[in-house]
Amino acid sequence: MLHRRKFLAAAVALAAGPAAAQITVERRGSSTLLPHAPDQDYDPPTTLKALFDLYSRMTAPVHVNGRGPYPFVVDTGANQSVISETLAAALGLARGPLELLNSTTGAKLAPTAGAVIGIGDRRPVAVTLGVLPREAVGAAGLLGVDRLGGQRLTLDFAGQRLAIEPSDRAWRDPGDVVLKASRRDGQLTLVDAQFAGAPVTAFLDSGAQSTIGNLALKRLASAHHPEVSWIEAPVLSVTGQTMTAEIAGFPGFRIGGLDLPTWPVAFADLHTFAMWNLIEPPALMIGVDVLSRFKAVSLDFGRDEVRFHDVAAAGFLRYA
Repeated sequence: MLHRRKFLAAAVALAAGPAAAQITVERRGSSTLLPHAPDQDYDPPTTLKALFDLYSRMTAPVHVNGRGPYPFVVDTGANQSVISETLAAALGLARGPLELLNSTTGAKLAPTAGAVIGIGDRRPVAVTLGVLPREAVGAAGLLGVDRLGGQRLTLDFAGQRLAIEPSDRAWRDPGDVVLKASRRDGQLTLVDAQFAGAPVTAFLDSGAQSTIGNLALKRLASAHHPEVSWIEAPVLSVTGQTMTAEIAGFPGFRIGGLDLPTWPVAFADLHTFAMWNLIEPPALMIGVDVLSRFKAVSLDFGRDEVRFHDVAAAGFLRYA
């Protein structure tokens, strides 16, 4: 029996800098270790002090079974949370049924673990976590955003704070650049992105250090800028498989009402794009290398929109 696909994001090795691996999960076996109600309302913390890991990804303090807190990467590209093998072993978490993980380069079965996680001072919730190697996750764990219905998540890079608040009560700066977004498997997918005048399907992933495009976008970019210089870099997925990415800097990317400066983009035939049926249309996964240029970025799951704060400080240009 197939369940709703679940996506995780985790660091992968990329010679020009860590990138990101997207993972889909199809559950195999019987029930999860602990009761889990996916439609149950989540009561998240209002404000948390956030730090940055060595990949410049934002982390939040998370308690696991009452212990911690531990730094979990806040991952807007994930709709399920994961824990590192190292922390799971240290906490003595029992392993659960295997799940089929569809990573950047293919599929592989991996274990799960049941735990109760708490964020800030809000009530803990019982969840099933994927268990992945510490060196692949690049942190104690990854905190997904699958339970943020009706909430607004703000990644305040300038203030190093993470804020989660009800969408209908969140203050909105009229100077923000606002993008309407559509959902796919619980995540927000940006639809207003372009390159050289052509539409691009773009989605935000704060768990990814680098921005990655699919091969359709690579062909489009190469046709408009044949003069660029390319470098190759191996990509290591969380399942231990490797593939090669090509990296080059391109001008002409637009996200919503913004013109990006010339930007290095890695291009690879990620399994992620195939799982999302994004082989033919140009597609772009926007990582924290772009997001952290802004003072803050908000994902509003109540209004299905993304807000970029303090665009001038980011060095991006508005266009009409």
